[in-house]
Amino acid sequence: MRFALFGSFLVSGVMWGQAAPEPADLVLRHGTVLTVDAKDSVAEAVAIRDGRVVAVGTDASVSRWVGAKTKVVDLAGKTVTPGLIDTHAHLLSTGADEIVGVDLGRAASLAQLTELVKARVDATPAGEWVQGSRWNEGILAEHRGPTLSELDAISSGHPVLLENVTHHYAIVNSAALAIAKIDASTKDPAGGKIEHDATGKPTGMLREESAVRLVSSHIPAITPEQYRISVKNGIAVMHSEGMTGVKDLNYPVEWAAYKDVASAGGLTIHACNLIWAGYSLESAKAALTEIQRDRVIEKELPGGDLKVCGAKILLDGSATGRTAWRYEDYPVDARHPAPTGHGFSTIEPDVYRKMVLLFNDAGVSVGTHAIGDRTIDLAVDAYAEALQQKPTVGLRHSIIHAHEPTDHAISVMEELQKKYDAGYPETQAEFLWWLGDTLPVSFGPERSKHLMPFATYRKNGIIFASGSDYGVTPLAARYGLWASVAREPLKGTFGPHPFGMEEAVDVHTALKSYTIWAARQIFAETETGSVETGKWADLAVWDRNPYTVPTTDLKEMRCMMTLYKGKVVFERAK
Repeated sequence: MRFALFGSFLVSGVMWGQAAPEPADLVLRHGTVLTVDAKDSVAEAVAIRDGRVVAVGTDASVSRWVGAKTKVVDLAGKTVTPGLIDTHAHLLSTGADEIVGVDLGRAASLAQLTELVKARVDATPAGEWVQGSRWNEGILAEHRGPTLSELDAISSGHPVLLENVTHHYAIVNSAALAIAKIDASTKDPAGGKIEHDATGKPTGMLREESAVRLVSSHIPAITPEQYRISVKNGIAVMHSEGMTGVKDLNYPVEWAAYKDVASAGGLTIHACNLIWAGYSLESAKAALTEIQRDRVIEKELPGGDLKVCGAKILLDGSATGRTAWRYEDYPVDARHPAPTGHGFSTIEPDVYRKMVLLFNDAGVSVGTHAIGDRTIDLAVDAYAEALQQKPTVGLRHSIIHAHEPTDHAISVMEELQKKYDAGYPETQAEFLWWLGDTLPVSFGPERSKHLMPFATYRKNGIIFASGSDYGVTPLAARYGLWASVAREPLKGTFGPHPFGMEEAVDVHTALKSYTIWAARQIFAETETGSVETGKWADLAVWDRNPYTVPTTDLKEMRCMMTLYKGKVVFERAK
């Protein structure tokens, strides 16, 4: 048996025969409580006072905390878990995209996509920008995005920018290219690529942030109020999915929105923010100054809900866009009949190493976006070099995504975790589902079976933390729980299991990666991430027990109630 049931004779250090404790504010009982503590214990009831868990155990033992003013909730057999935590989501920016642009993730074909864009074009005043995001060639029937000519045919002179679901490439129309003054003579920006056709003309496809920014910098900025609305909308969605914590990427205007909401007491999640470090040592120094300033500000905010957790460095691109930096060339196949190379680093390796040294010396955690095997090796080696020069325990430098780590990278991760409490993969199992009909094309059939090697991590004693990379995939963490176990693609274009099952983990492990292990990566494992006495009562109540239901049911779990610091922040209508 993988878990132990709490005994009724001892709860929170209070023995039978002792005086009754001070009554709790709230008691949840008659349920199944998956504590995710060190023993993976299972209980029946939880008592909460002043926002924290004061007792966990059987119904009979926890009844000692029920007083005249205690609110008692009958769980009626439902299951309680710790609130789920997403260690890599673009919560704020994706929410803002949804406010100002068209959600193209709904489109199952190019005809549907162009219909959505045309409807926005027709509703937009002449000459103003039309934006869309989240188109996914794995979902689109044609397995490709729209072309320049297809956009020109429907745009009626409006400049148009449509971002791919990965946020690593975008297609724009001729009006947008003209505004940005991109033509056959325009050189690729550092870390980016402007695609050209056989005659040298731009195709409208821009790969990586530096290239997309040539166009997006001409689009009116999202307003502070729109960002504040995005924060509140994102929190509401998280609560409805049993989620109570997130690590988000921020630019200054986005951090300001979080700060404003937190100042008003409305930040009912643990928000851990990474500050964008840019592509140069100079931009990294500016980011460090901002981090140091914001850490002073965070201490003045009420509640302790908002943190600056470190710096984010984007070191390569995406696998679906074939810009992730690998040792091997991407496969040639029916969708890519000509060689496409092996991707590239968005930052010069020596510059990246200096950026890591800068942050490490300042005691700042680094999260590096690294998808390709070559990039992952560079990231873990840079962490090892920095920590050898200035040994610091507990910075928890992370490798964001870590699709295809080499044996060398896994060995270094193991050593970094043991010696420095660093080198943690922050993974997104949902990619195997939501991008599961494009990733096999990028990696080939054999390599695909070893993407996101969760089982190998555990065999080597490596802890990993999970997330969604929202809006690359849907925000709900239950999808990631399921995908960690099932490793199934959305449509099965390349069969039901192109990623194999060798690297699958059980649901106990998956739940840890969204709770106690995730809490470590937002520097909050002593306060949240498990249902234990003394911790905040960040809890999710579910309609089924993930430990006992069939794997297919994990994806269909429904959150019935969410508590943040002991307060009910979501309750599903009966």
